[in-house]
Amino acid sequence: MKLKDLQLYEVLDFRPDEGIITFGDQRMIIQGAAAMGLLRKQIVETLGTDRARRLLLRFGYADGYHDAISLRERLKWDNPMDGVAAGTTLHSLEGIVHSVPTRLDYEPESGSFRGELVWRNSYEAEQHVHHLGRSDQTVCWTLVGYASGFFSGCLGRDVYFREVTCAGQGHAECLLTGKDAAGWGDELQSLIVDFQRVDLHEEIERARAAVRRQKHALARRQRLLDAREREIGVVREHVLRHAASHNFIVRSSAMREVLELAARVAPLDTNVLIQGESGTGKEFVARMLHDQSPRAGGRLVSLNCAALTDTLLESELFGHVRGAFTGAVRDKAGLFELAANGTLFLDEIGELAPPLQAKLLRALQEREIRRVGGDRTIRVNARVVAATNRDLKALASSGAFREDLYFRLAAFTIALPPLRERPEDIPALVHEFVRRAAGRLRKDVKNVSAEAMALLTGYSWPGNVRELEHVVERSVILARTRTLGARDLPPEIRDVADPSGASPLNLKTHESRLIREALKRHGGNRRRTAAALNIGTVTLWRKMKQYGISA
Repeated sequence: MKLKDLQLYEVLDFRPDEGIITFGDQRMIIQGAAAMGLLRKQIVETLGTDRARRLLLRFGYADGYHDAISLRERLKWDNPMDGVAAGTTLHSLEGIVHSVPTRLDYEPESGSFRGELVWRNSYEAEQHVHHLGRSDQTVCWTLVGYASGFFSGCLGRDVYFREVTCAGQGHAECLLTGKDAAGWGDELQSLIVDFQRVDLHEEIERARAAVRRQKHALARRQRLLDAREREIGVVREHVLRHAASHNFIVRSSAMREVLELAARVAPLDTNVLIQGESGTGKEFVARMLHDQSPRAGGRLVSLNCAALTDTLLESELFGHVRGAFTGAVRDKAGLFELAANGTLFLDEIGELAPPLQAKLLRALQEREIRRVGGDRTIRVNARVVAATNRDLKALASSGAFREDLYFRLAAFTIALPPLRERPEDIPALVHEFVRRAAGRLRKDVKNVSAEAMALLTGYSWPGNVRELEHVVERSVILARTRTLGARDLPPEIRDVADPSGASPLNLKTHESRLIREALKRHGGNRRRTAAALNIGTVTLWRKMKQYGISA
């Protein structure tokens, strides 16, 4: 890179999406000259002229020293005087001052340096005059400090500049002279006092070391985050493949999030509580948790807690010994034992009676059970996944369900959204259920009419996916052509009224609303929207044109 062709974007890294500008390993900011002038005025009025001068000298020195090291690392010059030339160019590019070297004598062997600079359009002199008036002394304190720090960083030895004449005094230009430390002779001590050179140098190096450590730590963290993101991507794809292999239809972002949560917790031995209305797919998620866990080689044992009496339920869970009750003619292992190193799925856990809640809590806490009628404890190692269609947290708060058991079961909670909250899943589900039912019933039904799909999508589905599957099967039975139409649907769906009750649902209005909502969910992406609605992109484009919908 030729220094005369140096551009600002070649030395600064602009990251507008993060609100960051960097120069090497230090962060940069763009600050208005007027604001800097007001700050200067406040510093002078608060500290007095001499203290303000020294403070701004030291501030400028640190800034210049940092820039020299960063520029050296960026441009990798061989001759330090190349860095000096780059620095004057950088100052001009940044709009700080137009710097013109009139003398630069440097002897690398002895370290001797003599230099003179002419500054034109110094922002510092301009702001000083504007806020504090013309001065009887030189006022470009920050810039003098910057030049001293920058030349010191470039040459690798102490260099100090002094301003001889200044635009702040009324001169047309500013004139500076610079020398290496030895070249100042008896004046060196006063310069050291002004710059506090020793302490400042150590502070700068400590600051640079801290920045480097922080930069390395951030880089390590970013690498870990990138690796984690890749792992999550692999998990996401694996989960979707698993769902597809079991004909579990997923189109909505809500269900994708559910499956991703399940995939993240599946490899762990954490108890999981699955919450959702009946028919939303709780059992499928429980099976997926088992299949994706290290316990997949063991058994998945399921029990519906609402289907048995308390006595039978206790026997099923914990087993019994011979003679424990009438009909107990032999010892029987409970499901906790049968699950062994696998998974025990307890559906409708909210229906569990209080005495059984206490026994289940002990089994979860102690990892041991006692068979009904037995007097010895048995160690168990089953992972428990529970499911409920009730608000278990509210039941625990009201005292209807043990709070300590709730927290044991709900170590990790997955909430399945009802079908009415994810209508983009409905078209794909309908077509899949039509395919299954047609194959099973040997019916030549291949398609679903737009009117029928609009009605199916607009229905609230209190029974969720299970109800939808039954409705589709019934409709396939009644279908008279290869296309399932609105007349094949049950009356409660076919005759649904709009919320106002004024008239039957306008199918075109509903279809238009459905397309608008799907486009909004997918950020206007037509391909993803068409896939979610289970229609072709050309069909989607035609319908958007028909209804005057813009992406």
